[in-house]
Amino acid sequence: MDRYDMDIVVVAPPPEHDTSSRIKEWRLKSQSGTLKDKDFMEFFKTESTKYFEFQNEMETVKCVFKESLAKEEIIDPIIEFMLGDKPAQALEKLQKEGNTATVCNKVFKNGEPTYSCRECGVDPTCVLCVNCFKSSAHRFHKYKMSSSGGGGCCDCGDDEAWKRDQYCELHLANRKNPLESNIITKAVLERCEICFSAILAFCVKFLEIEPNASMECLDGELDGANFCTVLYNDESHTFDQVIHTLTKIAKCRQKDAMEIVAAIDREGRAVVKCDTFKECNDLKEAIENQMIPHSGLHTARHSQSLRTSVLNINAVACQQFALQLLGWFQEFIVRHYLFRRTFAMLIQQKNEPFCIRHILEYDVKLWKTARTCWHRLLISGMLMEYQNKMVLAQEFSRRYATIVEDFIRDDHDHSFSIVSLSVQLFTVPSIAHHLIAEEGIFDKLLHTFYHVAIEEFIRNRTLHFSKDMASMAFFKRANYILYDLRYLLSFKPESFSEELRTGFLDGCKALIRVLNVMQGMEPITRQMGQHMDYEPEWECAFNLHIKLASTISQVIEWASSDAELLRKLYKMTVRALVSNSFIVGQAKLESKRCGHNMADCLIYDVSTQPVSIHLPLSRFYAGIYLHLGAHGMSYDSLLAETEALNLRLNPREIIQPVLCTQAMIAQVAAGMWRRNGYSLLHQLYFYRNVRCRVEMLDRDIVCLQTGASLMESNEFLIQMINMFNLLGWVDPSLEPGISQTQSDDEHVRQVAMADEFLELLIVIIGERWMPGVSRVTEQDRLRKEIIQLLCIKSYSHSELSRALPDGNAGNSDNIIEDVISSVAVFKKPVGVDSKGVYELKEQPHEEFNVYFYHYTKEEKSKAEELQRERRKAKKELVCCPPPMLPQLTPAFTSMANILQCDLFFMIVEQVIDSTLSGFGRRITESHLQKVLHLLGFAIQEELSDHYPFLSFYKSSQSIRLQEKLEKLARCPRLEAHRDFVLWTLQRYKQLQARQAPSTSLYGTGGGASTSAAALSGAAHSSHGDAPPLSSEQQQLREKEARSRLAAESRAKIMAQMQNAQQSFIKSNAEMFASELRATDDGGSMDWEDISSTDEFFTEGDEEEGAVGLSTGVACLGARRNFCSPTANHFKCILCFEDCSISSSGPPLVSSAFLQTSHVIYTAPSVEGPATALHVSCCGHVMHYNCWKEYYSSEETKEMRRPQRNRVPLNQPQNVEFHCPYCRTLSNTVLPVSEALPKMLPPAAAAAAAGAGAATWMPLDCFVELMRTLSVELKRSKPNDADFPNSQSILRKSDIVSDVAQLERSAQITEQPPLHANWLEVMNSFHKALRTAMQTQLLQPAANDEDMDTVSLAWITCSYTVQALEVYLYATQKPLRAELPMRHQSCMSNLVRACSLYSASLLSKEQQQQQRSSSTGPSSSSESTAKLIDTLLPSQCEQVAKLLDSLFNQKGCSVLEWDCFRMLVKLTFMMPNLLVYADKKAIIPSGSMFDFYILQSCFLANLTKALVLFNYEREHAKQLKRPATTESEERAMAMHEYVEGLPEKIKHNMVAFYQNNNFARITSLYEQGAVQQMDVSTTGGDDVAAAAAAAAAGCDEHELLVAMLMYVQREMSSFLRCACLFYRCMTDVEFPDSFPLEQHDRFELMCHYLGLESQLGVYFDMESVYATMMQSFAAHAKERWESLNLSLEKPTQRISSQLPSPPPRVIVPCQRAVPKLVKLFDDYSDLINSVSDIFCPNNEREEMKTPTMCLICGTILCGQSYCCQPELGKIQVGACTHHAHYCGAEVGIFLRIRDCQVVYLGRGKGCFVQPPYLDEYGETDQGLRRGNPLRLCKAAYDRIYLQWLGHNLHEEIARLNENANVAVTQWHHM
Repeated sequence: MDRYDMDIVVVAPPPEHDTSSRIKEWRLKSQSGTLKDKDFMEFFKTESTKYFEFQNEMETVKCVFKESLAKEEIIDPIIEFMLGDKPAQALEKLQKEGNTATVCNKVFKNGEPTYSCRECGVDPTCVLCVNCFKSSAHRFHKYKMSSSGGGGCCDCGDDEAWKRDQYCELHLANRKNPLESNIITKAVLERCEICFSAILAFCVKFLEIEPNASMECLDGELDGANFCTVLYNDESHTFDQVIHTLTKIAKCRQKDAMEIVAAIDREGRAVVKCDTFKECNDLKEAIENQMIPHSGLHTARHSQSLRTSVLNINAVACQQFALQLLGWFQEFIVRHYLFRRTFAMLIQQKNEPFCIRHILEYDVKLWKTARTCWHRLLISGMLMEYQNKMVLAQEFSRRYATIVEDFIRDDHDHSFSIVSLSVQLFTVPSIAHHLIAEEGIFDKLLHTFYHVAIEEFIRNRTLHFSKDMASMAFFKRANYILYDLRYLLSFKPESFSEELRTGFLDGCKALIRVLNVMQGMEPITRQMGQHMDYEPEWECAFNLHIKLASTISQVIEWASSDAELLRKLYKMTVRALVSNSFIVGQAKLESKRCGHNMADCLIYDVSTQPVSIHLPLSRFYAGIYLHLGAHGMSYDSLLAETEALNLRLNPREIIQPVLCTQAMIAQVAAGMWRRNGYSLLHQLYFYRNVRCRVEMLDRDIVCLQTGASLMESNEFLIQMINMFNLLGWVDPSLEPGISQTQSDDEHVRQVAMADEFLELLIVIIGERWMPGVSRVTEQDRLRKEIIQLLCIKSYSHSELSRALPDGNAGNSDNIIEDVISSVAVFKKPVGVDSKGVYELKEQPHEEFNVYFYHYTKEEKSKAEELQRERRKAKKELVCCPPPMLPQLTPAFTSMANILQCDLFFMIVEQVIDSTLSGFGRRITESHLQKVLHLLGFAIQEELSDHYPFLSFYKSSQSIRLQEKLEKLARCPRLEAHRDFVLWTLQRYKQLQARQAPSTSLYGTGGGASTSAAALSGAAHSSHGDAPPLSSEQQQLREKEARSRLAAESRAKIMAQMQNAQQSFIKSNAEMFASELRATDDGGSMDWEDISSTDEFFTEGDEEEGAVGLSTGVACLGARRNFCSPTANHFKCILCFEDCSISSSGPPLVSSAFLQTSHVIYTAPSVEGPATALHVSCCGHVMHYNCWKEYYSSEETKEMRRPQRNRVPLNQPQNVEFHCPYCRTLSNTVLPVSEALPKMLPPAAAAAAAGAGAATWMPLDCFVELMRTLSVELKRSKPNDADFPNSQSILRKSDIVSDVAQLERSAQITEQPPLHANWLEVMNSFHKALRTAMQTQLLQPAANDEDMDTVSLAWITCSYTVQALEVYLYATQKPLRAELPMRHQSCMSNLVRACSLYSASLLSKEQQQQQRSSSTGPSSSSESTAKLIDTLLPSQCEQVAKLLDSLFNQKGCSVLEWDCFRMLVKLTFMMPNLLVYADKKAIIPSGSMFDFYILQSCFLANLTKALVLFNYEREHAKQLKRPATTESEERAMAMHEYVEGLPEKIKHNMVAFYQNNNFARITSLYEQGAVQQMDVSTTGGDDVAAAAAAAAAGCDEHELLVAMLMYVQREMSSFLRCACLFYRCMTDVEFPDSFPLEQHDRFELMCHYLGLESQLGVYFDMESVYATMMQSFAAHAKERWESLNLSLEKPTQRISSQLPSPPPRVIVPCQRAVPKLVKLFDDYSDLINSVSDIFCPNNEREEMKTPTMCLICGTILCGQSYCCQPELGKIQVGACTHHAHYCGAEVGIFLRIRDCQVVYLGRGKGCFVQPPYLDEYGETDQGLRRGNPLRLCKAAYDRIYLQWLGHNLHEEIARLNENANVAVTQWHHM
């Protein structure tokens, strides 16, 4: 129970209380007309205080409001009074009538999923709740999914929100129901009216109690503990600051303070203390006077104190009941239209204290929960009917300025303010239009914004924001007005009424006033002498523009639909421009000449005078001007009207501010503004950014195009040239000799400015994909944008969406997708890490423009390179020619005249002539390329025949353009541009050919191509040169020339060599003669002779030789193959010295990572999840001493590094470091040892290799020896002198064997020669094992006396092998498949280290040697000295227990064993105890003892499989399992094998099955065949008879086939683990017969391990195999019967009358492969599944961040202070706590509402790609795009394999190291 949020407590009502009398009293008063709302208010006030209780515990108060009892005793009587004596029946009848509402209006909670239809939604704010969406037609459309921020409501049933399918199936039926009701009569409505008014008055009165005023309200007294201190929520202080205040001032415990803060954040307030008024007031003053510690967050309210108040306890009780009452009231009025009508009528009464005006204005003074209750009540009561919604909208509009100003002064989030209702009101088209027309809301919004947000920053009629304005909260909150403005203008009306037109124009006046002060805001001046002292404020201006840009576009769109509106708006804009003096008012008029042309120019030096990026008024004019032509208006037609109003605005003044901005941008590119700092660069970046450029860059270009169309072309060019200060560059005659006197800097700047000027001219002429400029649509403009983007690279869908500007229409997404599909092809992703991308089709490549104005320099370079490569691959001219341009509209037609004006040809001639003359200082290749681009525009414009006045060809004759182009084509300096020149020349000749009828060169019969060819030939002949070649042809010719020269040089050298050889042979003739004679005698062998030497191999040998050889390969047993491993040579990765493994050399180590793990133990069990340790290793080798130095330095650096994002859990842990070579995460080292067979003496190895079967100790003797050893270990004390040696044990076992046979079988040797530091390495590794286990168990350090810590190394080895086998099985890799080096080296190093450690651990000589060589402190030496004394007793005890279980059938049965773990522990622990007294050693390396241990565990596992076999279940699975060729072949082979078995063997198999199979015996019990008899003691004949009777219908042959195939499957896991283990121990490679791609086969694995693969052998009753299996089975049956457990379901008891024994679990032969939880295929199903899950610590509050553990499926309350348990005496998040126990300190969590996957480790974590992808193969973390998400199996498998492969810690470290990860307190998650 939450002690702070007044949660619900169910208690019995007071027996003395009677409500029936009060109801009768109310009814009597009602009949007499004397019932007033004050009667109910007094009742509420009196009764509510009875259900509020508090209790002070230590320094913390517990407050509880009994809501269930309050409802029963207060609310239920009110319902009964209103509806009659049977209110439940009345409400049920109301529900059946179905008169709820046709509009859903469900109020969304924070994080609740919402859906919007992309096809039917009017705008993106139209959303549906889950229930309506699932019941509507929109679920089959293209939809978006998002997570609500809280406060919104469902729009289902709103006709104005949807284009079609407005109703879901649930609300469609309500349209047919009548509005009236038979149940709600007039009398009921009268009673409801009185109750409703009382409820509203009570809630208003008590929720609005001012601080310290509750005494007056409730007549409270100052005496007694009747007061409480209440702490309120704010958004200024952090959680930690409030917790610090509570612990310091209120003396709360840390845990209690965290719970209080969580309650304050959730509810909006919490009671901190209940006491006398003085005590509570003192606490209030102390909290308010507390200096809050600095958090690093600079906010305007940072210095404010926490808000507190002292209230009377009865006031708090009334307030809590008022909240409950509002919640019930909201649910009640939803039940019927008449209830809502009554409610709406009441709150419209202006004289009442609960009128709408009062509710709206007083909202800011309430706390979070109270606000939410009122908001939901208004939504449910006023928004379901259109009339009520209109009333609320009108009142909201009238009070808008007041409530917005209150909101700005407040600090609560927008979603908790009454202002958030604007989205519900302003997005209804008819209401929005009504408010604009009747209430003037458009003007009111902008007027409010002007006065609240920007008026105080206006200086000299221009905005100048202060330095820290961007971080001021009030300005950010004022921007919500602009969001409301966007909602208001979202829907353009189809027609304008006079009122609407007037209201809209009033708003436009206010908008132009805002734009007027924004014109030229934040001006900048070029720094000349020194760098800028501080960066000026610029962010606030851009934020204002971004918020206002969509509104500007909407206003222009509205005005474009009405001619009268457009005309008036145009005049208003002209008036504002004329009155604004920025730049134009400061410029002087002066005449400028260029060539033979003169023009009057406004002189304004951008390099010395202020200039601004922000010109919204000029850009607004450009946007208005675009639409004049659509209504038959033009600049000239409106000029007279504006001049009549004394408004004169010429084109020169229109373009001047924009031209200054472009000149400044050009100067920045030329490097003239470097001293102005980064702020200017940032502004220019956003000027071109997709978020700003629509109303910045694009409008600027339109403005310049407008000027180009209104001015004479030469005059326009002079204006541009003058502004760029290039008059002398264009016309050198104006400044003769200036180029020689210029400094280098001035020259470079002029060249750069000329380059920028030419590019701007290209943009003005070529960028005309703008509706209004040319005859294109918005779709054409979007198409052009997409083509240009896809010419840079292939974009994913999200990248392309982000690169495109946002549309205002709700269906813009559909338009974008349609346009994309018309020009591009979507390539689906290949692989998990890749994304699906769009690739441009072939045809749109022709529309590529390399000088696209939205390109950055980097994008331009990439696009140009890509296009050149594409054209080169197609054998086309390698260049980027200009595209065909769309036709200009009549208003802009004159702009094409620029391409034939005098100044244009002067520029062209100047650039080409300078290029031909050697460039000079004034012209660069970039200039030439841009001039060629302009010429291409001109040629194609005339070829298009769009403009009759255009005569470029005729005008070009004046500069002899063709001749100049041909010279350029032959110029050797222009190889890079030759293809572009040729393309221009070809297009020019096509234009020339079209002029052929008017020339005398050709007749009229030739075509264009013929004319062009003839003209080309004439031109060539006239110049007497060969035709110019393209760059590709030129390169081909040069390549051929180089090849020819190389061939000639090579031939010349070969000839010289041949002459030298001939001369040498002549001078040494005798020697060559003798060599020839020797060759003739057969001294050499040809290749044919070599091949003939293999003829003795027959075909049969070739086919069977390899297989026969490899199947004989065995690593154990009598057929064991002894390898001869070569010496391993390495290079230390730290000192780079060559090193090899040797006993005398320094030890080598490899960095390893040790972690606790539950991975393969994730299956649920009675004992709970088991914990083990897992080791991984990268395999890179280094000297031990080198590693110690490296580790010391890394540890020092780690100690210096501030641990900002980690939290210590007060537990020891292994220090983490990275491998110096590969940066793999590590926390310990493993010794690198040589192959174990090399550790044996040569004599012992040779004896073992040459011994025959008779020289080994047989298996039955080994079993007896182990039984004797078990007895001796339990009898003897390990430190006694009479500790048995091997001879005594051999003698006591009474077996026929001698000591030599024992030594050969066990491979007894002297102590292994290990380096002095080798044990130091292993001891440190063992210490790391203990530390890791202690960390998981959260226990103090364990002693070595504890056997669990001593045997950790062997358990870790077995778990690591098993984990690798499971990983290989899950990835479908056989044993012989090539493993990564990290797996190979890890397994080899770990197994070898454990083998050597087991042989040296009990050696006193080795421990003494290690102690004497230790250089550490004395305490370390002493602990090492005690190791042998503490280790031996515990090891003896453990080995005796293992031997008893395996060979004496004592203790646990075979069903409870993990046979492979027992195998590993026995292999490493038992042998050296056998020879401990002999002071010898046994190195586990594949001896016969190792083989016998394997055989024993194999037989135990085989017995377990037979005991647990269930024929019926397997038969049913076989029928369901799809048949494959491989399975059929195996079944056929097994049938043949069973048929070939002797009858005796078959009989033994059946008998073993009938006597010992649990499923079989259980079925006999169920069938009644065995009645009240003990199965373990019943005679064989009786059992056989009963079994025969029960098995009459079972085919014995089918039974044996199914059983043997089942056994082979169940044994595969054990055999694969054994193969991996003994492969590393013996270094015998897997034979070639092992498959590389298919599954491992049972027979081959048995052969490799030296085991019998024919299962029939184990059922020969004369063999020791059958004896051991029978003893295993009998013990299992006896043990489970002694525990009185069911055989079919071992974890459930048969009889509940007997005392419960300790629970036992069956360890299966083959563990199920661990899996992550199964997720929903559709992400919406997943998010809906948690929509109603409540916080476990608060039943009224939904989880804010529901998080699913992907390992077990538990839903947790992630990253919330309300759910923080303790872990290691520290408060941690629920996910961290869960991960510790579920995943052994590591977890995988899916944050459902954010669609994020978190890998959470120990105090660290990372976010990874979630497995849910949209149709484009992309993730959507945070649901920002909202596309429907589907589960991607490949992505989920990647997460699964990282978890299964124990790579989560490594992935966390890698992502945190390679990325700039924000500091995150992961332990709070």
